[in-house]
Amino acid sequence: MNKTLVSLVAMGILALSGCSIGQSTEEQLSETLTKMNESEAVYRDTQSKLTELEKTEQKTFTETMELTKEDVEKLRSKIDELESLLDDRLAHLEKEESAIKKAEELAGGLDAIAEKASDSERGQILELKDAALKRYALHSTFIDEYRKLASIQREFYGMLSSEDVKLEDLKQKVEEVNSQNDVVQNAIAEFNEATKEVNSLKEDVFSSLEQEQ
Repeated sequence: MNKTLVSLVAMGILALSGCSIGQSTEEQLSETLTKMNESEAVYRDTQSKLTELEKTEQKTFTETMELTKEDVEKLRSKIDELESLLDDRLAHLEKEESAIKKAEELAGGLDAIAEKASDSERGQILELKDAALKRYALHSTFIDEYRKLASIQREFYGMLSSEDVKLEDLKQKVEEVNSQNDVVQNAIAEFNEATKEVNSLKEDVFSSLEQEQ
């Protein structure tokens, strides 16, 4: 589900630790952005694990759907496995959320850097900060929507183990899952666009700073 998110972020984050720094503003900016990037390394690793769990869960779900009501023990075992995988996903999601919040706190340091920068530099740095905070806000939206999706999926798994569940009710719950998944995918797309904007602004800022040396 999050493969696109993982790949774009992994490719989009700048490896700023290797930049050639001369001026104080550049040094401070590079240090702050590097720390933000390091914090997001935990997030990117978590995203990778989330993707793996989702694939495993999808495979298990397919196997579950192949079982009949007569295979009660196997069915319950598969449902338990699905719920366990969902719990694992949410646990990784918490780690991801924590990593992003840490990076967001670090972004607040851009204000102090902007205050000491020249007039021409200040505007660009503040623009970068605003774009970064917007990106983090979009990630928060993604987290909220992902949790809603997981909640609906848990309800669906619970219905599968019910002896008197109606097919119509199952179909309705599947529609809810698919609808919420669309919301999650839209949140991912918006976050990816914000990531591109942040990385573009990073390049612009450092290009301007180097020209002023």
